Amino acid sequence: MIILDVAVIIPVYNNEKYIEKCINSLLNQKTDCKYEIIVINDGSTDNSLNILKKYKERIILIDKKNTGPGDSRNLGIKKSTGKYLMFVDSDDYVSDNFIEKMYTTIIENDADIVICDFYRVHRDNSISYLNKGEAGTYLKNNINKPLLMDFHSCNKIFNREILTNINYPENMFYEDVVFISKVLLKANKIIKINEPLYYYRDNKEGTTNVINITNYDLLKAYKMIEKDFIDNNYQQEIEFLFINGILVDLLIKIVKSNISNKKDTFYKIKNEVEEKYPNWYRNKYIKNCKITKRLYLFCLHKNYYKLINFIFSK
Repeated sequence: MIILDVAVIIPVYNNEKYIEKCINSLLNQKTDCKYEIIVINDGSTDNSLNILKKYKERIILIDKKNTGPGDSRNLGIKKSTGKYLMFVDSDDYVSDNFIEKMYTTIIENDADIVICDFYRVHRDNSISYLNKGEAGTYLKNNINKPLLMDFHSCNKIFNREILTNINYPENMFYEDVVFISKVLLKANKIIKINEPLYYYRDNKEGTTNVINITNYDLLKAYKMIEKDFIDNNYQQEIEFLFINGILVDLLIKIVKSNISNKKDTFYKIKNEVEEKYPNWYRNKYIKNCKITKRLYLFCLHKNYYKLINFIFSK
């Protein structure tokens, strides 16, 4: 078997609009690194598969029935031969030095993971810089900062060895949260660089007044990783994830929604978190939040639901 330097894995589902730009950005890399591009068509019903077939001489194309991104990424890992692994979402694209910079950084530092920053591509095609966390070298048992840098699969390169026996969960959203947190906790050395090499397309569909069962998968994901954090002495970090992801993001989505039992749902979720973390308001990371978020958390702590509803429902 030929062992390549890097494998780039791309799950695709109904992305005919953006997939060519994604693939082309990876084919046009400025690097001497030997890399493969593995594209898993996850049962697309649009023209994605026909577009991908045009690249069949330059990529490894796997066509399967729709089972979700978690299963697709697991299959990509299994089929890949690269010593190092990267993931790209099919509606995004990368800089022409994405592979070279990430690969040389992980090699030169003998690291398990390298993390880079993002460019966010807005719907009007304007671009803004997203800093995903403080640059530095993080060693095992001192990774509190990487654990709070968001659990994206796509702004990282991984040493294949640390992915052994770790799989993406299937049949759920926020599968990255579970997979990436487990990999971070297993890593001996993590490097964060302050370079935006990945273009994340802000292409979320839907409206702010719609909420469905998939929104609650984040709560499910946090419950799945909670024990791992506590066992590794990252209690403050997992508590803050519940604060930021559930008490802030999810509860605000609920307030903005038009569901009939909005207030009851709001307090049901809030009470569930407070049963786990009754002293959440004392979490050390709250002081680092922006003033607007701290004001919201103060209102939440004081149960000023009418004020929160008035502000966010507008």
